[in-house]
Amino acid sequence: MYKLSNRYIIHKYLGKFWLMVILLFRHGHKTFSIDNDPALSSKGFEQAQNLPQMIADKKIPLATHCWVSEKKRTFQTLEKAIEQHHMTTYKKSVLNYREADENSAQFRNRIQKFLRELGARAKETEIHYVCTHYDWIEEALTLIDCDKDLNSYEYANWSPGQYMVLDLVDQNTYKLLNKGSL
Repeated sequence: MYKLSNRYIIHKYLGKFWLMVILLFRHGHKTFSIDNDPALSSKGFEQAQNLPQMIADKKIPLATHCWVSEKKRTFQTLEKAIEQHHMTTYKKSVLNYREADENSAQFRNRIQKFLRELGARAKETEIHYVCTHYDWIEEALTLIDCDKDLNSYEYANWSPGQYMVLDLVDQNTYKLLNKGSL
């Protein structure tokens, strides 16, 4: 354990130590179907297969908690890593994409509530994987106070299987550590 100013830092990532890290994932490539809950495509399953190796190679840190939407493709994206590393997993409707009967203010409030819940844990020594959908991420990036402009082109476009690593500096402030793809 390390102490940096008033924070205890215990997770090593990218050669530095962090207290609480959040990895925001867009689910892997999905099948095209009229089904409201399509599974990952073969390409999506290939993307998901990369995650355990990325953890083993220390390209991304191992999670203490995994959060997925109720749609099966979000769980499928993290499933192999969850199984191999026995990570605690929570399925949350708050991570679902915007519903047809949900207005933009309701959607934004739902996302903001989840981000506040994570922010309330800022003093915890945890690493969270949050796997969700493009529209959820797009809206969340407008709410996250970060050292980088997450709404710029560089960060705002998300392909299936893309992720972003954020350090939760305090309850409301994030630092971008890395971004990449599965």
